[in-house]
Amino acid sequence: MRFYCRQTLGSAFLVGGTAIGAGMLALPLVTGAGGFFYSILTFLLVFLFMLATLFFLLEATLMTEGTNVNLISMCNQRLGRVGAFIAWVSFLLLLYSVAAAYLSGGGSLVANMIQSFFHFSVSTNCGIVIFLFIFGGIVAFETKAIDLLNRICMIGLIASFIFLCISVAPQIKMDHYRGGEPQFLLVAIPVIALSFTSHIIVPSLRNYLRGDIAKLKRALLWGSVIPLVFYLIWEWVIVGMFPLSGPHSLESIGSAAYPVARLIDVLNVILDASWIVTVMELFSFFSLVTSFFGVALSLYDFLSDGLGIQKTTKGKLSLLVFMFTPPLFFSLFYPNGFVVALSYAGIFVAILYGILPGLIVWHGRYIAKERGEFRVVGGKLLLLLIFLGSLAIIVLQVAATRGWLPAPYRNG
Repeated sequence: MRFYCRQTLGSAFLVGGTAIGAGMLALPLVTGAGGFFYSILTFLLVFLFMLATLFFLLEATLMTEGTNVNLISMCNQRLGRVGAFIAWVSFLLLLYSVAAAYLSGGGSLVANMIQSFFHFSVSTNCGIVIFLFIFGGIVAFETKAIDLLNRICMIGLIASFIFLCISVAPQIKMDHYRGGEPQFLLVAIPVIALSFTSHIIVPSLRNYLRGDIAKLKRALLWGSVIPLVFYLIWEWVIVGMFPLSGPHSLESIGSAAYPVARLIDVLNVILDASWIVTVMELFSFFSLVTSFFGVALSLYDFLSDGLGIQKTTKGKLSLLVFMFTPPLFFSLFYPNGFVVALSYAGIFVAILYGILPGLIVWHGRYIAKERGEFRVVGGKLLLLLIFLGSLAIIVLQVAATRGWLPAPYRNG
């Protein structure tokens, strides 16, 4: 019994860790100009929307035949070749771009840590290879090994986050929670949706928890609450620390070429404590590693399912090559290539985890007339709302990327 509790807790940590990334540090910079109250309301609404899509994906996964299925199998069985092709393209673009971003970020952090602790300089490209060698190969040991290491990283993530919040909390001023323009939040909605995306881990967790619906529901629910709590606390801390405009403001930080780096610099000045950089680096490292585990495990199972590769010793080696060769190549030689793809990540998320699972569930419920063991409440109305919400995210992502939405500041 104790083992299964640990398994469920570990699965919840995998869900939460997959959603939380180093980009969380910049969320208040994206949303703060919209006003604290409206930002919190937007976070809650997007959280509920993404939670609904998460459980629709669980329903779609459980109604698909086979024990080692992924999105390709689901789309093949329910939506045919067209659906499977859309899933292939969207999934690979999303996960390869995210993996490349994590390799670049992880490589940079590894290089900085080697410099700080060992006073030995290595290039970022060398750091990327070291990061991939250490953390990428763990995926071959599958979910149990990742679960154990992810728990350790989540403890480090939580500890560094608490320490960071306690350190900066005395600088909070209640006046900073007033003001803001809600229209600026339109550009932030796809970013917030991406920040609540842990859906990629669902098929892997189905296998890990052996299809136990009660454990899966608990893991997904509590795992989704973890990033919500992190984001709301961080929003409260950062918006409370900085005014909307001025020399050390959300506007000055958000308009910098590298907002997170600028945030760290300003915190260093305000707190007059150089250790804040170390704490930020630790938080960034743990959040990046936990997200990388979720992405890598999902890509591993996706390619195994889609390419029909068995997880033998030879098969695992082949999967690792297929998984990491494209993102490694682009992170080393053409980093801007996947940065472009990443700028449209909200579209991939809306297609993969809003529209496709909704169509699969619609087919299973209302066309095939199946009654599975698990069904999300809300019927056709909620499914239609999911479709409309997914389309809205796609439109907002395109508009934001093209610069058509009102923005409080531009990077520059």
